[in-house]
Amino acid sequence: MVCGEAHPREGGDHWEPKDENGPSDDRAEKGGLNKEDTAGGVDANASKDHLYEIAQELDIEGRSDMTKDELVDAIDKANQKETKESRS
Repeated sequence: MVCGEAHPREGGDHWEPKDENGPSDDRAEKGGLNKEDTAGGVDANASKDHLYEIAQELDIEGRSDMTKDELVDAIDKANQKETKESRS
């Protein structure tokens, strides 16, 4: 099984392999069911440079001034928006 991260492409979500195997965020690492937030399929353990590249592909405004956590949130938000639009 290949773990990946989701980010939208034309026509809906597209999964790409992560740089390393393993959980994509702290919540996923804990496993099980609980009410903690996840990064929504974004590899929150990826480098800031990698997250910035994804933000560039998604044309996220303000990405140059964002922290790593802000990039994760912005990518997750863009994923949710694209998924919603592709299902409409």
